[in-house]
Amino acid sequence: MDHPIDALVAKRADSLVATLLDSVRIPSVSLTGEGIAEAVAFLRAKLLAWGFDVEVHETSSQPIVYAEIGPKDAAFTWLTYGHYDVYPADAKQEGWKTSPFEPVIDGDRIWGRGAGDNKGQHLALLHAIALYRELHGELPIRIKVILEGDEETGSRPLPEFVEKHRSRLAADLVVYSDGPMYPNDQPALLMGVRGNLGVEFHATGAKRNLHSGAYGGVAPNPTLELIHLLAEMVDREGKMLVPGAGYADVTITPSETEAVKRIPLDLAGVEASIGVKPTVTDPATFHERLMLRPAFNVSGFASGYTGSGQKTIIFKEALAKADIRLVGGQDPAVVFAAIRKFAAERGYHGIEIRELKGTPPSRTSLDSPFVPMVRQAVADGFGREPLVVPSLGGTTPDFVFTKLLGLPSIVVPLAPYDENNHAPNESTKVSLYLAGIRSGMRLIEAMGKRA
Repeated sequence: MDHPIDALVAKRADSLVATLLDSVRIPSVSLTGEGIAEAVAFLRAKLLAWGFDVEVHETSSQPIVYAEIGPKDAAFTWLTYGHYDVYPADAKQEGWKTSPFEPVIDGDRIWGRGAGDNKGQHLALLHAIALYRELHGELPIRIKVILEGDEETGSRPLPEFVEKHRSRLAADLVVYSDGPMYPNDQPALLMGVRGNLGVEFHATGAKRNLHSGAYGGVAPNPTLELIHLLAEMVDREGKMLVPGAGYADVTITPSETEAVKRIPLDLAGVEASIGVKPTVTDPATFHERLMLRPAFNVSGFASGYTGSGQKTIIFKEALAKADIRLVGGQDPAVVFAAIRKFAAERGYHGIEIRELKGTPPSRTSLDSPFVPMVRQAVADGFGREPLVVPSLGGTTPDFVFTKLLGLPSIVVPLAPYDENNHAPNESTKVSLYLAGIRSGMRLIEAMGKRA
């Protein structure tokens, strides 16, 4: 006989999916502000209908929706988080198979911007709370919910909100859902996230473009200068060489080393997904680099003439954008200062270096006493044992929980490995969405017993 949780989720599956589809239809793009007001109204209405006390907090950017539910005198408090904003999508330019904001169900897949990042993930946990309350009449714990609208543009208002409401946000544990799962729908508990430092390099030379026949060899070449700086910062294996910001400045614990050794690597699946062999093929090294090491990525480079034929010019400027994934105790401000110092000491005085965004990394101990409880809830919800891994390769504002509030935080991804977040044809799976709801309900049950 089905567990009451499983039976209720199965009974309500169609309406649960319909709510997600309604959310995906809202083009809540934080970069432009499009659809933000509609998304906030949607969430507020749903949360009120589910019995939450709801507040909408205005910020310097997009509003933060804050909600609470459950007995105020409960012995255990769960703080959870999600973001309702999505990455920009242009159907004409990005090559979508479907309209980004007209969700399409195809078998187990739901195609649409935000389906995986992050609407399908935070709605799964919100539905879990609502269904548990419906099933039992009341919640055994206090639950606090933060839903922000700026994650895709750096979560800049969130730290101020958390600092301002520190006492209200007191909790025992943070659990939320973001990021992709592992291949073959393998669930996981992520005990941290990498940080992200966005940097822009602007190299300038002469006041105008120059003819290479007249000035080649005697005039500064900003393009070459910028290429040389980037090459000095990172070796051909991708290791950061900047003192104070590189591999040598990061410590990996023995338990983290052992944890990455236990994570399987579907090398053929990775190669099929990206269309090329990864630069690392040893499983332990692959996951160590993805979770526990800093990584430098040049995300954009612009200079000179790139049309047909040739133009023999020394272009007057060059621009590069980079994102640096941070790990361990790395501080974005310290890393940025180290990069500027490195460039100055090597004589790159014609290159202005600007910080675009900075989100610190975050980590909760693999030995946290909450791990067994969350692991069992996820195992029951998915019907298979989850991995427990040190970190998400990507970035969330997890530091506001671990560093500002001093709370343990565990991330449980609910989107498929190939969700294509930030890319064309983003998707999630109906089966994972429903498994996330079941897991959330089991987690509430376990927290209630722990209290």
